Amino acid sequence: MSRRFGRSTTTRRLLTRLSVAVAGAAAGAIVFSGVATAAPVAPAPPPLQGLLEQFTKNAPQASDFLGGLLGTPGVTELIEGATGQEVGATTAKDFMFPAPTFGCGVAGNPMTVTVASAQAGPNFPLPPWIERGNLRFQAVPAHLAIPKESGLQVAWFNVTTLEGGVVPLDDTLLNVPTLSKTVETGEGTVLAALFGQVKYDSGTTCTALGTVGQFTA
Repeated sequence: MSRRFGRSTTTRRLLTRLSVAVAGAAAGAIVFSGVATAAPVAPAPPPLQGLLEQFTKNAPQASDFLGGLLGTPGVTELIEGATGQEVGATTAKDFMFPAPTFGCGVAGNPMTVTVASAQAGPNFPLPPWIERGNLRFQAVPAHLAIPKESGLQVAWFNVTTLEGGVVPLDDTLLNVPTLSKTVETGEGTVLAALFGQVKYDSGTTCTALGTVGQFTA
């Protein structure tokens, strides 16, 4: 079950947690952990979006082609009319700094970093599909292996709407964790803290102490 906070005393509790995340990430001394919880479920993409995503995966150059189409007069209106989805193109924004990460690394090193970012919507028809008012969080530990299980989490708080929550980055592709999640944050300025663990088939576990960021959804 997801944890979500409204306009109540829980807001102060989330702000406190974010403050702790900032301090812990900056000092590199606090290990964040917790049980992953269910996140808000994003609506299923329309059939055309599914076809577009499959097409661009098989032909990466198609993303550039679609991106060029978005600037062509009349094409945006045509796509919106055919799909009912708002058309747009965005780029990912990094968290303020890479999260110090222990327990894994490259070439036998016991420490590395986890790079994290967030991407706002609307981002359609280009993959990844993100609607307006949503942020897609993603992370990549600097460790050369295929993830087996994601225990990464993001605590977020929208300072515009005073809404927030804690969500796991538990999306998968072909049963492999993608270390990502699209979250319905609502439009506004969003503060976020990312922390947690990633487990690998080799038995290695990467523990990211934490990083923070500010994003516009």
